[in-house]
Amino acid sequence: MFRNFSRIAFVIGLLAVILLSLLPEEVLPDPGIWDKLSHAMAYGVLALAGGLGFRGLRSLLLVGIGLLILGIALEIAQAALPYRSASAYDALANLIGISLGSIAAIGVNALLQKRAQIIS
Repeated sequence: MFRNFSRIAFVIGLLAVILLSLLPEEVLPDPGIWDKLSHAMAYGVLALAGGLGFRGLRSLLLVGIGLLILGIALEIAQAALPYRSASAYDALANLIGISLGSIAAIGVNALLQKRAQIIS
């Protein structure tokens, strides 16, 4: 059940990031934190949810690569929109978030696996 919850959170998070990345900046709420930190946090949470929902190093690698491609694609899309601007620093912040979220997913998965071994 935990894995299914993580998968649902991952998909909802993906949809939210895509929507928020393409909306005009004027309609977005001010998160009250530094822009690059919000990028890192969003992609970190996505990587964590994806890493918990789709276990295994291969899946984690695919989630990370997919998120990196998504982040770059959204920056390119923002460059094409008259009401948004693209930033290579945003893409870098996304990568940092993906890296930290992936490391956290590895740790949590290891703890869950150890717990399952103790219980059984």
